[in-house]
Amino acid sequence: MTSVQLTNRGVAALRPDAVVLVASAGARGAVFDDASRDVAAALGLDLDAVVRRHAPAFGAAVGETCALVVPSCGVTVVLVGVAAGLAGVAEAAMAAAAAIRGHRRVATTLAGLGTDRPAAVRACVEGLLIGGYRQRADRGARPAGAVSLLLAAPDRAADPALRAAVRTAQAAAAATSWVRELVERPAGELVPSVLAEEIRARAGNAGVRVRVWTPRQLATRGFGATLGVAAGSAQPPAVVELRLGAERRDVLGLAGKGITFDSGGLDLKRDPDEIAWMKSDMAGAAAVAAAVCAAAELGASRTVHAVLPLTENMPGSRALRPGDVVTHPDGRRTEVVDTDSEGRLVLADAVAHLARSGARCIVDVGTLTDGGGLGHLRWGCWGNAPDLVADVLRAGTAAGEPGWELPLLPRYRELFRSGVADLRNCARDVSDTAMMAATYLSTFADGVAWAHVDNGGTAYLPAALAPWPEGATGSPTRALLELITSTPT
Repeated sequence: MTSVQLTNRGVAALRPDAVVLVASAGARGAVFDDASRDVAAALGLDLDAVVRRHAPAFGAAVGETCALVVPSCGVTVVLVGVAAGLAGVAEAAMAAAAAIRGHRRVATTLAGLGTDRPAAVRACVEGLLIGGYRQRADRGARPAGAVSLLLAAPDRAADPALRAAVRTAQAAAAATSWVRELVERPAGELVPSVLAEEIRARAGNAGVRVRVWTPRQLATRGFGATLGVAAGSAQPPAVVELRLGAERRDVLGLAGKGITFDSGGLDLKRDPDEIAWMKSDMAGAAAVAAAVCAAAELGASRTVHAVLPLTENMPGSRALRPGDVVTHPDGRRTEVVDTDSEGRLVLADAVAHLARSGARCIVDVGTLTDGGGLGHLRWGCWGNAPDLVADVLRAGTAAGEPGWELPLLPRYRELFRSGVADLRNCARDVSDTAMMAATYLSTFADGVAWAHVDNGGTAYLPAALAPWPEGATGSPTRALLELITSTPT
């Protein structure tokens, strides 16, 4: 992974082999800030003249990059377009990371944008590290480099707030990269027991208290839905329980969907394009685990209780049949009318368990549907407590992983009535949307403040969407980390 450091040394003393300079789109082309002009001048370059001669088409659109090899200074000059705001800094940094891959010593002015310098440094570092992530198949293709963040004030490099911002960004980026690695692992390799051990090892190294429940313990604790979903698979299920912070009443409960592969069960998925990336159906559990571990590494004091049900959803001879009934930890029973709506079943077990265990508020995360029809740039959020939903959304915005609140309509609960159980897992004769999934899950909060995050659209990109490549994104790991480490709800 790329390393990042603050520096108050001038660019000439650093002797970089590449510099990343910032521009914004103006009426007559690229407009460079003073810091970028100063760095160029220190290298003996007239930026405007260089652009006119070597990159006349560069317009500094957001995330647009242009790499120039200028013989007169012996340094590769990477120009990157940036928009105002922290999101613009992060996106520009991600784009720049791809452009500087392979360079060993890089300097940039990106971290100097805006008035909130710690926030800008964090956005820049996260963007550089996340943008520099490479999947396993590409590892070793080019060596990782070091990026120096050029700071205008000579004493800035020693500023504790900036150093804290770098540390937080490094933890967030490392957690995000770990989630991306897990999500990209083949489902035949990352079976539930292997994922449980991966989480156990990382949690142990981070100082998080961790337990892995066996199928027998799941039965004792009433996780009938999780056992039911797992019944068609040759791989046994597990639940990973994580605890962070002192034992007290102010507990943030987190639940994450961990379906390591989702075939749809007996209601097989009919879309081959969708089933091809169902290895990503454990992204919610991975994001929760990564955020809790990163929070521990950063010394977070908040008390967190996370419950992560892990299983496959396969069409074996013992698989759940449409019409079967499963029982949850709170004693309620669900009629399973669609075996491909299994994520809400395992999350219902986790939410019910957390509500009974005394959590003051609960946030569950899962790739349930389409994220509320919001595409790949926003996760959807529903909840029964406006303050909690607001905190979740604020955390996402601050972390650069924004979500969007959608309404939760209590009257829709009528659609889940069952003649043989307390409710169905899907409504009959109604399109099964993220709203329907959230409505079902809301019934298990049992009066506890609760929010549901659907990262079905953001956790995995079937096609590249700049600055993100195709594949896993780690969403919403950084939002959850911010939620844990920010002021308690």
